[in-house]
Amino acid sequence: MEKFGNTHFIFAIGAGAVTRRKMLALAGTAVLAMTMQSAVMAGGLDKSDIQLVTVIQTNTNPYMLQWAAGSQAFADSVGLPLKTIVSNGDSQQQLAQIQATIAAGKKVVVTINPINSADVPAIVKAVTRSGGFITTQWNKPEGYNPWDVSPNYVAHLTYDGYSAGKWTGKSLFTAMGGKGGIIAFKGVLDSPPSKQRYDGMNEALKDFPDVKILDTQAAGWDRQKAYDITKTLLTKYGDQIKGVWAASDSMTLGAYAAFQDAGRVSEVKFSGNDNTEEALKLIDSGPNFIDTYSSDGYYNGALGLAMAYDAAIGKLDVSKLTHEQRAGNYSQFGVDKSNVKQQLKPPTGDEIMAEVNKGLFARFVGPELK
Repeated sequence: MEKFGNTHFIFAIGAGAVTRRKMLALAGTAVLAMTMQSAVMAGGLDKSDIQLVTVIQTNTNPYMLQWAAGSQAFADSVGLPLKTIVSNGDSQQQLAQIQATIAAGKKVVVTINPINSADVPAIVKAVTRSGGFITTQWNKPEGYNPWDVSPNYVAHLTYDGYSAGKWTGKSLFTAMGGKGGIIAFKGVLDSPPSKQRYDGMNEALKDFPDVKILDTQAAGWDRQKAYDITKTLLTKYGDQIKGVWAASDSMTLGAYAAFQDAGRVSEVKFSGNDNTEEALKLIDSGPNFIDTYSSDGYYNGALGLAMAYDAAIGKLDVSKLTHEQRAGNYSQFGVDKSNVKQQLKPPTGDEIMAEVNKGLFARFVGPELK
């Protein structure tokens, strides 16, 4: 038996045995293959071997459409096609579509807004085992960290939902005059930003003892679901409802439409999250839609893909990143009447990329919220 690096080869003796020269050639091929695999793990893919992929939960959520537009801006900037996967709120469909894309043959470079935290390990495993690269955003299991998995799991980008919920809640309760009942909408139950935003709203509630939560529902970040739920809650609570708080603009807009249909929209104040165009227009035009909060969906979709792509081509050395950079918070800001006009014009692709090109960590603000 002879050893080449960490690989052992046993030479057969007798008729039909492979010659030593052929075995040496095979050994060299094996070592080369392992070297190539190591190179892939460390980055250095050829651009022509890459398939860019962005994964969103639904195409009815304006924030996720902003995300997809941001990913497209990045794809255009590097001259590669983009595959956009819409999982339609179905975790199995989400994984199956990613696996089908991997099976097509190219190395996938993925950024994803997963439906549930529990979905993440299987998705990351599928991508990294195939030699692809991935960044996740918003949702992942607590204690499941990129540095414990692979350099190909480049990073998890988070946004402080607690601050968002607290700021939007305080603005809403103040606009209500500090009294009255509210209905509240979470997104997906197994979602850190949904939990954080709701917890932040409840923290703000402590300073408003005369504001009461009448009902809390999870509407899956979906406008239609929030609309349907609100119609039921209107029947149940009637004019007790003086405010609507939701963890996303899409759900707030669904509730807003239900109140419009009931002829009661002028009686209620509304609070959202995600800085979507329709919400911004309502904030700007009237007194009832109070606020939203922005993590910049366009930027999120572009940045996540840029980070995975730079690692894939070897431009970003993942081994040199800190744990905080690989699982940390990125900046956000609140939007109300005072600054809404600055947000009303959607950015162009060039403007999105100008922000990303300031540096992958230009908006990094600190460790992941625990």
